[in-house]
Amino acid sequence: MKVVDNEALTMKKKVQRAKTERKILKMLDHLFLPTLYAEFEALHFSCIVMEYCSGNDLHSFHNIQPHKRFSLNSIRFYAAEVLVALE
Repeated sequence: MKVVDNEALTMKKKVQRAKTERKILKMLDHLFLPTLYAEFEALHFSCIVMEYCSGNDLHSFHNIQPHKRFSLNSIRFYAAEVLVALE
């Protein structure tokens, strides 16, 4: 379950991003996206119950790369993943 403080979203001006994420997860059923099971509000939190995805996201992975740059092999891998997802 992903739990986000609505006040923190507002302060960081990321409310629209969170709404877009929920909208996309509701609309799509794809092997490369986590399955959305439910969403609800609890007190001042937005909650999304979705399939567990171990590991980090691409943004976090990018930030830990030397000089914040992917290797050519990594770029090829992620580009291939995107192409397969779009097919």
